[in-house]
Amino acid sequence: MTNGPRRPGMNQPLHTPKTPRPTTLLICINRRFKANEPSCAARGSLAIAKAIENGVRARRIDIAVERIVCLGQCTKGPTLKLAPGGDFILGTTADMVPGILDRLEKACGVRAPADDGPPVHLLGS
Repeated sequence: MTNGPRRPGMNQPLHTPKTPRPTTLLICINRRFKANEPSCAARGSLAIAKAIENGVRARRIDIAVERIVCLGQCTKGPTLKLAPGGDFILGTTADMVPGILDRLEKACGVRAPADDGPPVHLLGS
């Protein structure tokens, strides 16, 4: 019995002793000019980015979230990438957001309430 299609990047830990703790989550919001070509934005990445940004802010997860124009995975998107050195999370859907936030919180921790710095950084907005 399976739990649906395998989502690359969703079953592995976000970091191990050999990989650095992620400090940034990149979310592709690229929309291609030709409507018949796949893109992350055409598959809902803008709503996914907003949900993740809101979740990171509400839960005070200690990670920066950046919207980015392209991660080179158009046919497999919506695409997220953990940086530095993290895996891609491909084929992201809105129903995956709570699980992604849980994994981010576990891997990155939460910011102290006294930390007034912005929890979410948006590039190009």
